[in-house]
Amino acid sequence: MEKKAKQKLFELADYYEGRALASTDESLGNYCQGRCDAMSNVLVALDIETEYLDWQIKQ
Repeated sequence: MEKKAKQKLFELADYYEGRALASTDESLGNYCQGRCDAMSNVLVALDIETEYLDWQIKQ
């Protein structure tokens, strides 16, 4: 996978995870959690979830 594409996936997953955790609006929080779960499924399917976790730790 191209490095820029992987970086974008990581950034999107991180964004939605942060929004889901920080949201005080229940419907927005649910939406962001759904997006976060979907992104997590993509990371697992692409077998790059461990790389994502390493990337998050370095941030």
